[in-house]
Amino acid sequence: MQAVMIDIETLDNTTTAAIASIGAVWFEPRGSRIGNTFHMHVDLYNCQRHGLTIGAGTVLWWLKQSGDAQAALSNGQIDAAPLVTALEALQAFICDGVPYPDEIWCNGASFDLPILANAYRAIGWKTPWPFWRERDLRTLKGLHPEQRIDRTGLAHHALDDAIHQARLVQYILQTNPDTDA
Repeated sequence: MQAVMIDIETLDNTTTAAIASIGAVWFEPRGSRIGNTFHMHVDLYNCQRHGLTIGAGTVLWWLKQSGDAQAALSNGQIDAAPLVTALEALQAFICDGVPYPDEIWCNGASFDLPILANAYRAIGWKTPWPFWRERDLRTLKGLHPEQRIDRTGLAHHALDDAIHQARLVQYILQTNPDTDA
């Protein structure tokens, strides 16, 4: 496995957003293998103590999502980890026997990874990946808008979204082998 797809659920849409949960999965972008997964809920009060923000617009957006998505978000807060614990665990997952993966993917270059980078800064750490390894699914989808796959798992659940996004990268790159990613 040479890549990690990351997805986060937040309570704001700025780079200072409080992170409610983190999902990640190792995968082969140009293959079909899906590897180890990571999922952890993050304590929102603890995020605020580190200066991360909660935005009314995002809270209202969550209120319009499915009951299952809302329940997953709120029930996860029952035993959610402190921010430092969650980010340390994500770093351990990403650096599983390697300095860092060949590629770090997310759905949007201006959302998941910048929010995580800010959270790492808030705890005084560097991101566990170099910026030049970052990849963006949203750009890939824009280049191939006709390419979609059936959704599995719960929408707006960080791990389910990460797996779906990894499978979509695989599908697009297998269907379009000349695409540079």
